[in-house]
Amino acid sequence: MSRNLDIYEQQVNIAAKKGVQIIVFPEDGIHGFNYSRMSIYPYLDFLPPSHLLPWNPCVEPDRFQDTEVIRAHSSSSVRKQKKISALQQGELKCTNRAPLVNLPLNGRYQFNTDVVFSDNGTLIASYFKQNLYFEYSFDTPPQVQHVIFHTSFARFGLFTCFDILFYEPIVTLIEKHQVKHLVYPTAWMNQLPLLSSIQIQRAFATGFNINILAANIHHTTLGMTGSGIFSPVGSSYHYDMDSENGQLIIAKVPVVPSEELYTGEDQVSFMKRVRHLKIMSYMVVLRHVM
Repeated sequence: MSRNLDIYEQQVNIAAKKGVQIIVFPEDGIHGFNYSRMSIYPYLDFLPPSHLLPWNPCVEPDRFQDTEVIRAHSSSSVRKQKKISALQQGELKCTNRAPLVNLPLNGRYQFNTDVVFSDNGTLIASYFKQNLYFEYSFDTPPQVQHVIFHTSFARFGLFTCFDILFYEPIVTLIEKHQVKHLVYPTAWMNQLPLLSSIQIQRAFATGFNINILAANIHHTTLGMTGSGIFSPVGSSYHYDMDSENGQLIIAKVPVVPSEELYTGEDQVSFMKRVRHLKIMSYMVVLRHVM
């Protein structure tokens, strides 16, 4: 985990130098795969319930125990003044103050969790993955979450991997809450003919007229590759089944997804310029997990 967090820090440094405003990391990118409910427990971070927030882990590192990974993300946000969205695994202990239904026998929930940090290191949002894909180490949330976080340049919704094939929470985020920008960590195994990562992500962005920031694991032996920044009028993506090298994707996209873009491209990324002043810069990272 420490090696992977060091890689994350390196990518944040690169993003900062390029003026990126928000960076997204993939699902399972910190700890890897194939855990039981018990074997993954030492790698879980405690996620404080909402009534104990706000919390800045960088400023208050000792407020909660078992939060090493959360503190690392927070500190990285502060050092480079960038918003970070990362997917890690979270533990939520059941308490009388925050009652939950269908309590697990061991008195805690274990969720596949997205966390978002502001550029001053504050934990501003978290989302528990609703639609698990044979993830026996985690619990399905007792209630569907529709998580939205606000920045100075846009409103973003959160969802994870297998969620993209289900109505909840993603369609409700788009249709009811009018979210136009989605952050999407994933560990997607490509399965032809209809379940290729780029195919699904690009089609979803085009069909719903939204922007998607998709960060996928790069692990070719498991058929995992394909990340991108997808907009209805243009997309930047990376797909590579021939090497185990990760790839940064950096692009500018419009605040209004349907705005027309002028597109130029190079070998690494597609840089997009909007005909209007309001633009957003994104960065998506995919990385092979050891």
